[in-house]
Amino acid sequence: MAGPIAPAAVVAVIGAGAMGAGIAQVAAQAGHRVRLLDARAGAAADAVRRLAQTLDALAAKGRMSADDARATAGRIVAVDAPADCAGASLVVEAIVEDLAAKRELAGALEAVVADDAILASNTSSLSITALAAGMRRPGRIAGLHFFNPAPLMPLVEVVRGLATDPAVADTLFATAAAWGKTPVHAAS
Repeated sequence: MAGPIAPAAVVAVIGAGAMGAGIAQVAAQAGHRVRLLDARAGAAADAVRRLAQTLDALAAKGRMSADDARATAGRIVAVDAPADCAGASLVVEAIVEDLAAKRELAGALEAVVADDAILASNTSSLSITALAAGMRRPGRIAGLHFFNPAPLMPLVEVVRGLATDPAVADTLFATAAAWGKTPVHAAS
């Protein structure tokens, strides 16, 4: 069975709404450098500011140290384009539930990330098989479905499409567990 992505690996999160920001927080709290991207101008930067406030509030309540809050916030940066995600080992998209939009984003990401980078979707209703269809490397596409709010809810579904490489699903499962989540395998 595969292990989790390396702690030094960069995680990119696409979509800075409640789910994307929550996933970014989870990854950053696990020690990853996170690049947060949103198609709406300024949305990622706003989410980074809100996350810093959330982390400060957690420190004020004694749920984490002030040093950990600052360090976690410092690991999350807003970026402006898919090309800014080029160095990511894992990309998690949490954009609108629209297959065409998700496929367009996956194609843009496939053009810029390394061939061994994992492309995960937080979708809860769309087919991972359909999302991966026609991609250059469909085996690296899987679902990584967090529940809302991502930092608090323990369950994460690791969803395999028909083309998903089993090692990719295993890596996502191990990564979710390393992030303190309770992963379960699911079929698309």
